[in-house]
Amino acid sequence: MATPTNSVNSEILFKKLLIPLVLSLILGVFILYGGEAYQSSGLAALKNIVTISGYVLGIAEFWVLAVLVQRIVQYVLLEKFIAAALDTQVPRLLIQLSSAIIYLLAIAAIVGVIFKQDLTFIIAASGAVSVVVGLSLKNLILDLFAGLAMNLDQTIKIGDCIRLHDGGRSIEGEVQEISWRTTRILDSNGNIVVIPNSRVSSCTITNFSVPQPFFEDVVTVVLGIEVPVERAKRILQSAAIETSPHFSVSNAPKPSVSIKNITLQGVEYAVVIYPTFKTRFRGHHLVQQQILQHLHCAGLSSAIQKPVTVSAQWDFVKPTINHLVMLLGTTELFQDLAEPELQLLATSASLRQLPTQVQVIQGGEIATAMFLVIEGILSAKNWRKKVGKNLSDEPKVLLSPGYLIGGNAMLAGDTYNFTIYTESEVLLCEIDQTVIEKLLTQQPESGRWLSRRVAIQLSQQIANGESSRYQSISSDNKIEDLAQEVFKNLQRSFAHLKLT
Repeated sequence: MATPTNSVNSEILFKKLLIPLVLSLILGVFILYGGEAYQSSGLAALKNIVTISGYVLGIAEFWVLAVLVQRIVQYVLLEKFIAAALDTQVPRLLIQLSSAIIYLLAIAAIVGVIFKQDLTFIIAASGAVSVVVGLSLKNLILDLFAGLAMNLDQTIKIGDCIRLHDGGRSIEGEVQEISWRTTRILDSNGNIVVIPNSRVSSCTITNFSVPQPFFEDVVTVVLGIEVPVERAKRILQSAAIETSPHFSVSNAPKPSVSIKNITLQGVEYAVVIYPTFKTRFRGHHLVQQQILQHLHCAGLSSAIQKPVTVSAQWDFVKPTINHLVMLLGTTELFQDLAEPELQLLATSASLRQLPTQVQVIQGGEIATAMFLVIEGILSAKNWRKKVGKNLSDEPKVLLSPGYLIGGNAMLAGDTYNFTIYTESEVLLCEIDQTVIEKLLTQQPESGRWLSRRVAIQLSQQIANGESSRYQSISSDNKIEDLAQEVFKNLQRSFAHLKLT
């Protein structure tokens, strides 16, 4: 029968331990009882072991203390207190320098205290060596002290967005790391650019993160000289305000517009925006895209170099009737109306020009008019959600040109759902009960078309909890029933017209 593996291993282990154990016992007996010669040699060996053990324990103690102090300095002093005071990440350079100083002091303590050596000769010899090493490592030393100076001066910090100007070249990006020798920058292409600290300190530095995380940037737009300045500024500023939340921070100033230059092509306007360094390109794109949209809604276009023959029918102070017809026809409410009906609305409606920060509609009031945004930008806050909370905490929705306000509520006999303010100077087309009465008088069938359009939008608002009107209607033909209810409200509002 085979011997178990565990038994074999135990026997081999016992044999390996038995011989040195027996020898150590025999030698110990000889040292103890073999006379003074054996005893003295045994005591000397024991003394040497104690001395060596003292050296080892002393070195270990100083090194453990050095590790403890280094970790206290790094994790407690630098990364907790100093980082919190500076509100930024501590550069690796300071951590590396502090660690090097602590470990050098630990080595000096071991040499002087444990081995009891005079450090004067070592310091003198190291001075001569330092001169030779310093000459050969001049650039490295320059990088070291340049990095130390940048950290002490707080010229740039980790996370800052900067631009380095070096003669005719420039490098821009976000600071990722400042080590004892180099600075690492993440550029706009996603590449890491490694630059020696001495070169960084010799460059002219533009810090886009100080004193604020945003900076002033300009988008230039040229409009025809025939466009009134106030109208041009209203259109351009409203486009910038609408897109500003997508590239700017909340505490950034409001976009503004000023005349930059007058050229042969027209008037050059400077649209001042406040993007962050990372969103500056996106900000330019969004603002210019929205400016084109607002100019289209206003019936204007940017200036071109070729001379333009101005028609006598063109009006650059306000939109033309034909342009209002186009805007009304693109709204969801009036898209079923024919050209004559749209012409009637455009000629009968009134234009209202309002300054900034003016209340246009109070949420909860009975809707007596609707407003088409032609120029400018407005903000809306849901009045129905203000129960139990401050309305100022409700996020606002921006309303841009082409948006029709209050159409469904007016025709359905409902209240306004939103409280609306102007965010810039605005130009509104107001359609009240008198205008709708003219439309229904000329074209009675339009009442049915409008009722159905209102019903489609109401069904969506009811599903989203944005309207309390007609919520009890829950049949399979919900839109048809809603359209019938809206039409009944029109019949009540204009009873003298005998709508059928």
